[in-house]
Amino acid sequence: MPTKLLALFVLSITLLSTSSVALASDKKQTSLDQACEEARQKALKPRKKEIYQECRQKFQKSEKVCKREAQAFNGNRIGGAPMFYELPACEKAFNYRKKQASKKADR
Repeated sequence: MPTKLLALFVLSITLLSTSSVALASDKKQTSLDQACEEARQKALKPRKKEIYQECRQKFQKSEKVCKREAQAFNGNRIGGAPMFYELPACEKAFNYRKKQASKKADR
């Protein structure tokens, strides 16, 4: 009976430490993804301003509608990758995700 309890204890500790490592890497990934998105939004700001101005001047829509349309712009392109994922913060997030996936695949 003590051997079974010891084995169960060791298994419990192993699972807890594994989940702690997973939580830490998830937190880091979340932080990196957030930094990427902040960098993308900063880079998209001039384009959003252009969208707003075009909406108001060319299409003569209301300020409220134009603000909403400009804010909704996320850099997606038809038939292509979204804009600004090549920024250093985004590459860092991508590389970290790739590294973590590789580690999981090796297990």
